[in-house]
Amino acid sequence: MIIANIINETEKLWKHNRTKGFLLLAILLPVISAIILLFLHNNLGLGSNLPMLMLRLFTFSLLPLFLFMSASESFSGEVASNTLKLGLVRPITRAKVFSSKVAAINIFLAILLGVLMITTIISGWLVPGGNITSGFLDIITAYAAAFFPLMAIGFVSVFIAQFFNKSSGAFVTMILIYTAAKFVPFIFPALSVWSIFSYTNWYVLWIGNGAPFATLANSFILMLSYCIMAYSAGVILFEEKQL
Repeated sequence: MIIANIINETEKLWKHNRTKGFLLLAILLPVISAIILLFLHNNLGLGSNLPMLMLRLFTFSLLPLFLFMSASESFSGEVASNTLKLGLVRPITRAKVFSSKVAAINIFLAILLGVLMITTIISGWLVPGGNITSGFLDIITAYAAAFFPLMAIGFVSVFIAQFFNKSSGAFVTMILIYTAAKFVPFIFPALSVWSIFSYTNWYVLWIGNGAPFATLANSFILMLSYCIMAYSAGVILFEEKQL
């Protein structure tokens, strides 16, 4: 039953224009960027590693934005439109409905990262000095590593969404929290270690010579803790939510 519900939630997400819009961005932005970088190289002698450039852009802004919008609409938005009640009429527990929605969001997150990686690798061949061949393993490693901190941010977003009955309120709150979390470390640098929003560039630690194992393990455990706490708290709030 849960598999069927995951498929249903995935189809619901796909029907939203914003999901198709982000997928289109994952295809078009690398192509447009490759053309611009090709022009700059021909005129100014500049080159760039397009896959890493696009990954930095998407992990910093566009993919968190996708997670915020998806979490807001999948939970708060469905409460406002009274469509969430329809899903609870079926013989499935609230916990399974919650997990299905979270799984659907993560499925599309993985798809967006996969499409972006493929598009940037193909587009990167147009840019001289892109080092696509020599850095192919690093590219795959970076895109795979980028998924985990984004997944943790998605769990936190789903948790925040439980406090709202309208998607707009949830979305704006998530944006404000994310923006504040990105700026606070400039004032209090020590806090960046404990903020899950500071790990959007975690993939950097995995490429090249890589970071020490202890550093990777500590950051992984921290993100895993965020996932467990946000998911558990989200389930509790969802089961107690009055619809």
